[in-house]
Amino acid sequence: MSSIKLKLHEYYSLDSEINGLKNPQTGEVITEGLLAEKLGLVTKYWLTDLSKKVTEEKTAIETMKTDLIKKHGTEDEDGNISIPMWVDEEKDEEGNIISAKPNPTFIKFQEEFNALLQEEKELEYHEFKLDDFKSVETSDNYAVFYKLIQID
Repeated sequence: MSSIKLKLHEYYSLDSEINGLKNPQTGEVITEGLLAEKLGLVTKYWLTDLSKKVTEEKTAIETMKTDLIKKHGTEDEDGNISIPMWVDEEKDEEGNIISAKPNPTFIKFQEEFNALLQEEKELEYHEFKLDDFKSVETSDNYAVFYKLIQID
């Protein structure tokens, strides 16, 4: 096993590099991810193992984000908690926002969440070799995953 320290924001990137990324509103596939590539069974096994670890960490980060939203947000009558980006909104007759001020509470949340994403966490993974991916032809860039590849 190998290990590497990654910043928490890199876990988001690594997750999309491995598992792909879809537009949450449209469902359109933005990238398919390394797991969609034709790979040897052993490489795919270890890549799937890595995916599980990264997904677990991403879930933990999302829980911390939710806790920050609860800390800074306000609850509406339906029990939903949110932090508006803007305050003191002025709207025209058609309901379009013509001016607004940044919400200081949202800025504080954003600063705390960005600081959290800069923290590092150790990731243990099975060592990958560049030859494990020699048959992959892709136009995608896997910047974080490249850090995990051992070059002989």
